[in-house]
Amino acid sequence: MKYYFLAFTAIVLLSSSCLRKECRDIPGGYEFEIPVTLAPAKDTFRIGDTISISSTFDDMVFEQKTQEYYLLEYFEFFPSVAVYKIDEVPANEDGLAEFEILISDQYNFSYQKFSSGASGLVGEYTYNEQDNEYSLKFQLVAASEGLYYLEYGISPDLKSQDFPSKCNNIGISTGTLLLNQGQDNNISFLEDSPDPHYNNWILQNPTDRFYKFGGYCFYVVE
Repeated sequence: MKYYFLAFTAIVLLSSSCLRKECRDIPGGYEFEIPVTLAPAKDTFRIGDTISISSTFDDMVFEQKTQEYYLLEYFEFFPSVAVYKIDEVPANEDGLAEFEILISDQYNFSYQKFSSGASGLVGEYTYNEQDNEYSLKFQLVAASEGLYYLEYGISPDLKSQDFPSKCNNIGISTGTLLLNQGQDNNISFLEDSPDPHYNNWILQNPTDRFYKFGGYCFYVVE
């Protein structure tokens, strides 16, 4: 019995030593970085103003933990966008209802209202195989005054997916959004919210609770 145990241990150690270097240190799974642009990048909009949001990138996608680019063809990122009206307690989780939503028919992306009362824009990127490019674009037209928090996320971990050079037995985690190239995005406006989730909890860890999820704060005035 001791012989078999030692042999098994040796095999495990040998297998581990044969893993590619980048496969030994990917805690929590691959974390892909997706660029998003919100324009104009203002802190205050007026009723009737249009906010344009776009995310376009090629299929060689940067991964944060390995610091490498990976070819992701026909990959499902599962993007989602939520808007919260945070000048009330509790915050209104259907902040999207305070905007006119403009989305081209070329995108599989639409508004959904959930049983909890929250809402979101959900769907998928459009992949152009000729340009090797993913894209998603839409607009929000401000219709009501208030303080708003927009959050853009991706969830490729919702489905088991493979890609070239993927390490065996390593999963994919929720991705990271790089909104407006990692600028401030008016995070200080969270302090103006009376809801402690925004004025306290998010601010305790802004990297993981705001920037990673493409957070952006803004006012809408008359």
